[in-house]
Amino acid sequence: MNTLLLRSAQENETKDKYQEAFREADVDCVSVSPIDFEFINLETLYAHISHPEDHSGLIFSSPRTVQSVALCLKKHDENDEWDARLRDEWNKLPAFSVGTSTGGEVRKLGLHPVGEDSGNAENLCRIILEAVKSGSKPLLYPCGTMRREVIPKTLRKEGIPFREDVVYQTISNPDLEKELSKYLQAKGSPFCIVFFSPSGVQFSKDVLHKSKADLQNTKFLAIGRTTQTAMEEHGYMVAGVAEKPNPTALLQTIKQCHDGSGS
Repeated sequence: MNTLLLRSAQENETKDKYQEAFREADVDCVSVSPIDFEFINLETLYAHISHPEDHSGLIFSSPRTVQSVALCLKKHDENDEWDARLRDEWNKLPAFSVGTSTGGEVRKLGLHPVGEDSGNAENLCRIILEAVKSGSKPLLYPCGTMRREVIPKTLRKEGIPFREDVVYQTISNPDLEKELSKYLQAKGSPFCIVFFSPSGVQFSKDVLHKSKADLQNTKFLAIGRTTQTAMEEHGYMVAGVAEKPNPTALLQTIKQCHDGSGS
């Protein structure tokens, strides 16, 4: 079950949880990132991170949003306010987080993630609405330029105030064509290709097409329903969907496809 994961590499990780889990399951797995990121507006983010007393909590919808906080602290926290007091102040408030990867990044900041097993933004919103009431102080919501409308629309509808900081933009990985070519030459056509995000679908489609690889028998899988929708919009036949963004759920989906029972 030769598997290609189109996913962003997790920076500063000594162990890649997907590589580890796939190795233990005896599944050949290679990760190639279809996207790259540029961080922006970190001065504004630090101005807000410096005032936990003005907020009722944090919302982290991806690992990159947490990394933006770490980067803004590295660049702007000249007096070590984070270690001195800010981390403890933020720990009095919830840090709502989607997915175990995001939760892991939150822990690196010294905070405690809430809702990391929610699986998607819709489920996380339910957790937020149980914890935060209308009329409270705004939630601080770092996000990317391609963020979905689910969280903002739900919070507005329920009257939950939030402060949105756009802190990174998604771009195509400039080395994607070279890395895919290297992979296909070494491994040949994979049993399955797994897309991890709508932006990954968008930025990799033309490169995959240009590669002229024989993908007729390759299964195309998605992490989550949002990525599935993006794949279908770009003309992919989706063979399976991992309902949660973790290695266990993905391995189960791959096995179902291999056994002929993929959704």
